[in-house]
Amino acid sequence: MKISKVYSAIPHGYTGRFVTVEGDHSRGLPCFNIVGLASKIIDESRDRIRSALRNSLFDFPREKVIINLAPAELRKDGTHLDLPIALAILGLSQQLLPADLHQRMFVGELSLNGDIKPVKGILNIVEIAKSHHVKQLIIPSGNLPQASLLARDIDLIPANNLREL
Repeated sequence: MKISKVYSAIPHGYTGRFVTVEGDHSRGLPCFNIVGLASKIIDESRDRIRSALRNSLFDFPREKVIINLAPAELRKDGTHLDLPIALAILGLSQQLLPADLHQRMFVGELSLNGDIKPVKGILNIVEIAKSHHVKQLIIPSGNLPQASLLARDIDLIPANNLREL
């Protein structure tokens, strides 16, 4: 059994919370489920992610895919986790190597064509990354000016789309 892990964060109150996106796949009828107290917005991300991957010329697994957002008791809301979920799927299908994800944190909303759109609360996310000693934080290019205000001791890597990343 192979599980992929991608690290991310979400704004939460006046701060943020660290989130681990875990992916698993198994034989069975093709389906794509997200568990871990996800909001309706995150549940709807399944269609955005599937389209973004296909339109970026990646393969979507033809098996049962389960994404777990941990910690399970934390309510997750917003589009911040689109990119980490997509990367977890790419890790499962071995289109990315575990080393590509190691000591990095990812955040971003995906459009249907694979573009990475800016997210709200980027300053909170930078602070969480720093407090967890993340080496590199991959963010939407549109968030770079604001994130740069707090980015001492962490490499910010701006990304415009899934394929470029």
